Amino acid sequence: MDTSFKRPYRPVDLNTSLMQSFPLLSMAEELMSEAAFAKSGRSSLTLARGDELTIVLVVLKAGNTLEEHSAPAAATVITLSGKMIFTTSSEKITLEQGDGVTFTNDILHSVYADEDCAFLIVIGGKTS
Repeated sequence: MDTSFKRPYRPVDLNTSLMQSFPLLSMAEELMSEAAFAKSGRSSLTLARGDELTIVLVVLKAGNTLEEHSAPAAATVITLSGKMIFTTSSEKITLEQGDGVTFTNDILHSVYADEDCAFLIVIGGKTS
């Protein structure tokens, strides 16, 4: 399996019939080596997109935060490496490698990187 990607990266089109594999940890390492990550402490890559599903690989440098926001539809966050704190108005959840959380689009949330971390965001379904 190819362990790299080239910019500009084109997300896989999930509206066509296909199968695609991703070397997620290698791709996360590559994102962490980019200048954008060094400058801003974050980087992301939309891996696949379709009418009802989007998959995004995100990396955050320790100490950085994705400020409070909502998702465009129900979503799941899956931690690939590192440690982060997922916060809503009523909960703080520590997520480490292999942990995940799912939530609906009406949940405001933020993400704090306790350690350098990589995670997938899977956004799916349609909002009503």
